Amino acid sequence: MTEDLEVSLPATHRLTLDARSIAYCELGDPAGTPVIAAHGSPGSRYQLLALEREALRANVRIVCPDRPGYGDTSREPRRGFDTGSGDAIALLDALGISRAVALGFSGGAGYSLALALAHPDRIERVVLACGMIPGAPRRTVRGRIPIVSALYRVARVLPSLAVMMLDGRGPFASTREANLSAWPAADQAIMADPRARAMTAPDSRAAAKQGSRAAVDDLRQYSRPFPLTQVHQRVDLLHGTADGNVPVDVARWGRSQLRDAVLREIPGGGHYFAVADPEAVVAALRAPLDPSV
Repeated sequence: MTEDLEVSLPATHRLTLDARSIAYCELGDPAGTPVIAAHGSPGSRYQLLALEREALRANVRIVCPDRPGYGDTSREPRRGFDTGSGDAIALLDALGISRAVALGFSGGAGYSLALALAHPDRIERVVLACGMIPGAPRRTVRGRIPIVSALYRVARVLPSLAVMMLDGRGPFASTREANLSAWPAADQAIMADPRARAMTAPDSRAAAKQGSRAAVDDLRQYSRPFPLTQVHQRVDLLHGTADGNVPVDVARWGRSQLRDAVLREIPGGGHYFAVADPEAVVAALRAPLDPSV
C-alpha cells in the first residue's frame, strides 16, 4: 500500500520577493552543477524527487521552486511563459549562482525556454524532459491521449471548466481513473507501482494546494507562437517514444525549429520515463547529449 511507504522530503525554503513568497527545495549535491528546474502543469517543487539519488551521485544540484500559483509560491498577476523568470533569477541571485542549466519538465518546458531567452547571461543550456514545446502544430499532437487533448481545448475556450476538470470536481471526480487505460504501458506501470506512487504523492498534494488555475493558464499558452529560433543556447531534448501526454513528434518538431538542439528518444518511454530512468535526465544535466548517439 502506498501509505505504508515513506518518502523523505527535502527541506522547504522560502525567499521573500517584495510582497510575494517563493517556496523551493534542493535535490542532489549542494556543491554540484547548478540546475534551475521548472515543474510541469500541474506540479510542484517535489515533482523531480525521483532524480534526487542520481543527482547526488552525479554531483548535480537541482534547485526546484514552486512556480507562481503552485504549491506555496505566491501567484503573479501577469500570465505568460516569462511569468516565472523573475522568480528563477531572484532565486539564483539569493543562492549565489551566476549561471545554471535550465531544466523543463512537461508543461515547464515553455518556462525554461522563456528563461533562457530572457536571460542568456544566466542560463548556459536547456534540458527538456518530455517537454511540451510552445507553438507545436496540431499534427504533432495527433497521438495524444484524448482526455488530455480535450483538456487543452477546454482550457482555451472555457478555462473555468478546465479548472474543474483538473481539480477533479463535480462530474470530473473520477476522470483520471476512468482514463488510465488510455495511457501507455510504461506510464501505467509507474502509476501502479507502490514505490513510484509514494514518490509522486507529495507532488500531487503540493500541486493542488492553490487549485488548478495556474495549470490551466499554462495550457492556454502552449497554442501561441514562441520565438524558438531566438533561443541561442544549446537545448537537449529527452522524450519517450510512447509518450501519450506530449507525443514524441512534438520534440521532433522542436528540434527542427531550435537553433541548436539534440533529441534523445527513449524507446518505449512514457510521459513519466524520468521516474524509471532518472540517470538519463541527470546525465543530460551534467553534460550535453552526444548528437551521434
